[in-house]
Parts: sequence; structure tokens; C-alpha cells
Amino acid sequence: MTAETQAIVFDFDGVIIDTETPDFVTWRQEFRAHGVELDRGLWSGFIGGGIGSFDICGHLEDLAGRALDRDEVRARRRRNYLEQVHANPILPGVLDYLAGAREMGLKVGVASSSSREWVQGHLERLGLDAGVESVRTRDDVSAVKPDPELYLACLEALGVSADRAIAIEDSAKGMTAALAAGMFCVVVPNPMTEAMDTSRAHLKLRSLADMPLTTLLGIAGGTA
Repeated sequence: MTAETQAIVFDFDGVIIDTETPDFVTWRQEFRAHGVELDRGLWSGFIGGGIGSFDICGHLEDLAGRALDRDEVRARRRRNYLEQVHANPILPGVLDYLAGAREMGLKVGVASSSSREWVQGHLERLGLDAGVESVRTRDDVSAVKPDPELYLACLEALGVSADRAIAIEDSAKGMTAALAAGMFCVVVPNPMTEAMDTSRAHLKLRSLADMPLTTLLGIAGGTA
């Protein structure tokens, strides 16, 4: 990065709260209830960019060898998923970064491949919405991550150029999107993304709590 940082843009799922582990765990529970296994490697391929056209109930039926009441399966899984998500705390370091950004006059955005209803709803539930100036989701773009459109749209709304912004990501697709947008990218993996190849990121942390924002800004500002 060749200029002073003016903005931080967070991914949402897996960065602000861990919604990704419950997503896999609750589907795996559903698969096991029908005597089959959900392959973690297959599932990991969708993390960061949305599940898209993958028919997970169809996949479950194929493995189970029988037709299922899909509405019942989805409703039961969804209840379990939301219960686990709502029980999860804001991830370590996030609140400190948001407070630090506010104190230093940095703009804050969120760029997520999830829906606006999902992201905005959780930001409000967690009391974080007031500190976020721009939220861009799959509802705002024609292509989600690894395409850079989400980040570019968020930066445009913030009025900040890519070389003055830091992206906080957790997945390979998210990293690819941030780098393609021209941003300094920090990857903070969660249990579902820790095995992904994110070696192209400018920086990799176990947790945002491991590095103060001021230190990160110094590193980003010194990167050519």
C-alpha cells in the first residue's frame, strides 16, 4: 500500500461472527440423521462465495438413496443453524478494530456474498450497524466473491480508492476478491477456512486480537 489508509472493509460471515462453522455443522448433523456424510471438502468449495446453484437437499437425497421432505429438512436445519449463530459472540478483536477505526477517523464498510437481510439484520442485532458506513451484499452486485465487484462497490460508496483501504477476510475466495480489487488483504481464518490456501494475502492472523489496529496500519502503510 502506497498511501495512508482511509478505510477498513470487513467480510461478514466468519470475520465478524462465525456463521460458517454452524452452517456446516448443522447440515452435517442433518446428513448424519439420514445415515450419510456431508463431505467437508465439497462444502469448503462454497465458502466465501455463497452456495449458488448447489442443490444440497438433492445431494442429500442422492446419498441417502430416497426422496425426502425437503421443506421439513430445510426448516429443521435452519432452526438449528440460527440457534447456533445467535449463540456465537462477536469474534475477538472486531470491537477493538471498530472502536479504533472510529477514533482514527477511518471509514468502515462490510462486503459480503450473503444477502442484505442477513448481514444488515445481524449487524443491527449485534449493535454494530451504527459503526458501519457502507454495506454491500450479493443483492447489490451481479457477481459475488471471488469477483472483486463487492469490494469495488463498497469502496465506491465509501469514496475511498483501493490503495487506501484494508480488507479483512477469512477465505480464499474473499482474499482473491480483495486482491483483485487492489486492496491490502488481511486473512483471519476460522475453523472452516484454516486449511484454505490464503498464502497470497498480505498478512495472516490467527485473530484480530493478535494485532492492534495501529500496528496493522503501520504494516499496510509500509507495503509498496
